Amino acid sequence: MTRESRRHAAVATLLGNGTTVAITLAQSALSNTLPLGRELDFSSNRPGGSVSYQPGLGNQLSITGAPILSVEQFPGFQSFPIVGGYLDLVTGGCVSGCSFNSKAQTQTSFFADGGLIQIFGNLPGLPGDPHGLLFQGVFNSKEGSKFLGHKQCPLTNVTLNAKTHKGGIQGCVQVEDINSDLLADLNFPNEQQGKGFLSELFFELSFTPGVGWNGEVQGSDLLALPTPEPASLLLFAAGVFAGVRRRTRLGGNNLTKTRK
Repeated sequence: MTRESRRHAAVATLLGNGTTVAITLAQSALSNTLPLGRELDFSSNRPGGSVSYQPGLGNQLSITGAPILSVEQFPGFQSFPIVGGYLDLVTGGCVSGCSFNSKAQTQTSFFADGGLIQIFGNLPGLPGDPHGLLFQGVFNSKEGSKFLGHKQCPLTNVTLNAKTHKGGIQGCVQVEDINSDLLADLNFPNEQQGKGFLSELFFELSFTPGVGWNGEVQGSDLLALPTPEPASLLLFAAGVFAGVRRRTRLGGNNLTKTRK
């Protein structure tokens, strides 16, 4: 018996077979309106959450409570609202560029693999009612992403500027879990994970000597490329305008993201 069949059997026990049939029909109706899923785009253009990073060798950057408002299915181009959605992450420890440049008022740090990235939220509008943990992964620079045209990912890195109060973080992520109810509702084959690249997550922040960097996320755009493999990668890209592929200048560096 599949996971979905077991869930339907449990519902039948509590509510009767008629309710189970109704749920099954609702799921089938949604799937029939969507082509077979290839990508998921979690996004938000709402500022919020908190960014914290104390410069120093071995120190981690953390983000808590960054808003996530919706998920879009590609190639269906249908968007579904997420209730109470938010993103938390912590990097591995800093391995280079771990000190603030007081003259330039900037800092570019590189972090070891590891850490944790999670998105939580609820989608009560979908038939399977996906809720709780929507995805989980860890930073991993060992694998590249053909989607963005590189054979091997760089170490997770962050660029921070105390003059402009802007910052961004990027790095590859190995996914440990994608919510199976969400995948099923949006017409993805069962038991999929994903692959990709953390292209950029932007925030606004300031630097205080002795305290470090503190601020908030300005926008998030998480593009997941599900695959049947159990241990793969997630494309996680963040920017002020969700779902828009753009060229962005941050600290003098051009970052380009193009959908193929």
